[in-house]
Amino acid sequence: MAASRSMGRRGTLAAAALLGMAAAPAWAQPWRPTRPLRLVLPFAPGGITDILARAIAEPLGASLGQTVVVENRPGGGGNIAGEAVSRAPADGHTLLVASQGMTTMNSALYRNLAYDPDNDFIPLAVLAKQPNFVVGNPTLTAGASLADILARAKAQPGILTFGSPGVGSYAHMSGELMRFMAGVELTHVGYRGSSLMLTDLIAGQLVLGLDAVATSGQHVRAGSLRALAVTSPQRSRAFPDVPTVAETLPGYDADAWYAVYAHKDTPEPILATLDAAIRAAIARPAFIQLLADRAADPMPDSRPDLLARLRREQRQWQDLVRRSGARAE
Repeated sequence: MAASRSMGRRGTLAAAALLGMAAAPAWAQPWRPTRPLRLVLPFAPGGITDILARAIAEPLGASLGQTVVVENRPGGGGNIAGEAVSRAPADGHTLLVASQGMTTMNSALYRNLAYDPDNDFIPLAVLAKQPNFVVGNPTLTAGASLADILARAKAQPGILTFGSPGVGSYAHMSGELMRFMAGVELTHVGYRGSSLMLTDLIAGQLVLGLDAVATSGQHVRAGSLRALAVTSPQRSRAFPDVPTVAETLPGYDADAWYAVYAHKDTPEPILATLDAAIRAAIARPAFIQLLADRAADPMPDSRPDLLARLRREQRQWQDLVRRSGARAE
């Protein structure tokens, strides 16, 4: 009798478990996309963000069983791409690939945005990190270190110029951070992209420039520009003889990083699947070699650590934007 009651109880429990499994929501099953994925970029083809996105598109698609399309939507300091992703369904099929400048600074740089750069996206994984160079015209900075240049700027307030790829760009604000920490006045000149700024710098129209190592490094190797410092806290493995800004200004850190973001309302099972697939794509030897070839490095932060980093940098950079008075339209 006792055995019969025991078997009955076990049968009841088993039936309840089966009913519970049947009642489980559909999203509890492993997620798979049902149509092609879009990686939306706020930059034109050819830059480091575009190169990184295209490098993960094929392995990401193979892992998820769907085509992955890279969609370049440049303009508006990233706001065109940002608005497009914020308005897309939060179902994992539309992702943003961008540098952290867009998601840390734009709410302070721009008025009347049609989306919320601070809160509309959640970061999944960093594709790479890369410093900017502080580069100088070889003639105008001949024989001078970064400390010498900053001392000259202190003695001649506002006379020395520094260029960047654009007002409010990460390179621009990295220069502003250097200026504030050194307590000097430098006159910023913003351009529409790196190539124009580097052309003027080489021609002697500027004294200094801040630009990604990936684009300015070729000019440093050719001798048409002088690398005075890198903006990362450690020296670049590709340019180990170039000191860091922090060696002159202790505590300085302006590493640029490039991440994949999803819509903030995307369900966790979808985020988990995308996160795992992206991290598998960037762990491949071919991708790691791509980073090395472009003087970039991996940054394997976990999702919680990455979100904490983003929030911390939002506070830091937005405060700097306000102090600098920078505005972009």
